[in-house]
Amino acid sequence: MAKTGLLITSSLSRVSAVLQAARKHVFKTLYIQIEPKNTNIQTIPVYCSAINRIYASSSVHCGHLDVRVLITNLRGHRVQKLSEQVDVLMFDSAVPQSEASLLAEGLRAPSVVQLEQLENVPDMGVFEEIDPTDSHRMYDNVVLGGTFDRLHMGHKILLSNAVLRTKKRLVVGVTDANMVKSKKLPELILPVDQRIQDVTNFLRDIDHSLRYEVVPIADPFGPTATDPDMDLIVVSQETLRGGEKVNELRQKSNLNTLDVYCIKMLEVEPDVTDKEVKISSSNQRMDMLGTRLRDPELKPHLERRPYLIGLVGGIASGKSIMCERLKRFGAAVIDCDKLAHSVYEPGTECFNALKSHFGSGIVGSDGRIDRKVLGSIVFNNKEKLEELNGIVWPELLKTVKEKVSEIRQSGKHQVVVIEAAVLIKAGWQREVHEVWSLIIPPEEAEKRLQERNNLTEQEAKMRIESQLSNQTVVQHSNVVFSSLWSYEFTEKQAVRAWEMLTKHLEAEMTSKI
Repeated sequence: MAKTGLLITSSLSRVSAVLQAARKHVFKTLYIQIEPKNTNIQTIPVYCSAINRIYASSSVHCGHLDVRVLITNLRGHRVQKLSEQVDVLMFDSAVPQSEASLLAEGLRAPSVVQLEQLENVPDMGVFEEIDPTDSHRMYDNVVLGGTFDRLHMGHKILLSNAVLRTKKRLVVGVTDANMVKSKKLPELILPVDQRIQDVTNFLRDIDHSLRYEVVPIADPFGPTATDPDMDLIVVSQETLRGGEKVNELRQKSNLNTLDVYCIKMLEVEPDVTDKEVKISSSNQRMDMLGTRLRDPELKPHLERRPYLIGLVGGIASGKSIMCERLKRFGAAVIDCDKLAHSVYEPGTECFNALKSHFGSGIVGSDGRIDRKVLGSIVFNNKEKLEELNGIVWPELLKTVKEKVSEIRQSGKHQVVVIEAAVLIKAGWQREVHEVWSLIIPPEEAEKRLQERNNLTEQEAKMRIESQLSNQTVVQHSNVVFSSLWSYEFTEKQAVRAWEMLTKHLEAEMTSKI
């Protein structure tokens, strides 16, 4: 199977069958080139419906592939260098050997494939479904905007429709970090520079003949508020009102009113009730929960078994319930909060060190450390808190290692989950094979804390603000979960992660053998 393929299609009426045949030959990127009836530039928008149909069908049959429908050739230009080297050239209908060889040579494609199993699928000719309400007009300067996080089929439809209607210049506004804070799971959104690069790469791939300006925007209007050289704004159904607002703003500034082209977004049947009924970046980020965001680093200083997972997360994020799930799946769980109590016991090294450092006044009448007294010393005193952590954390880690050793000797568990809220702050990432985390929005954490611990809004807010941010937690995590939605959806995330881990451990054992 090839990494990247280019499909030359002249029969879009049977696109579903063609895609199902093509996906057997490619595992990463699938370029699709439509062979049009003519190359008159004024008829390019006629192919909007056809391209939309390809992407819609791709979302069903090629969801694992990066599908890109080329437009350059529809303008009568030759498709030149693509961002990915084409490994296999595919045709959905018979072409002369000489023509196929010539195309393969131009693209330096080492393999040519005539797609099979299409004999029983009727060929109705080139598919050119035309929207009777569409004027198919083209404009010199076109603009659109969005988050464009991890380009999906909906993004590709939006961008392709904009390209099809552009004669010269296409401006794309990409929302910056401040504008995505209200989105679902904003911590998983790629940096704006990466999103700009991805959009630019996609646009240059599908049509290298236009001029592109892909820019970050810090407000909903971006360059549409000031640029007089704009003619058309492309919007989706959910952003139609935003397009209308743009024109209201331009009228106040005595700028020309933009024509508005609205695209119907792809609808899907969500696999869980918590998702939106459309292809969206929010759904895509929700699908990332329970998957590997980044591969774990090799840590040869750690024993291969048991496999150690550090589980982190803020207050009220759902760590305890997640631990119960993982225990049910077969993991051993070490609760560092409970283990920390033993570190403070009279007669331990930690007890003696704390008494020596903070004074005998922290010891209560029962001979144990009075946590309230100790807390009052370090509360709102960063220096004192660091001194406390400098004493407690090394002793706690030593105790954790002892517990891991006991589990290893018992031979009963292949996986140990170390629930440690302090893991990242304490720098224990080197002590586990990978880090899993739970995140929820700060406002949800505050709400849960008020209900669970009977705290005031201000008290809950202070506790949340004293923690590491979700962004920091995600940056140090291999796998991320969120308990923001239903119990069933969080369970699904856990199952997904455990199945992934099981396969990883099995593959590791096979490679060892």
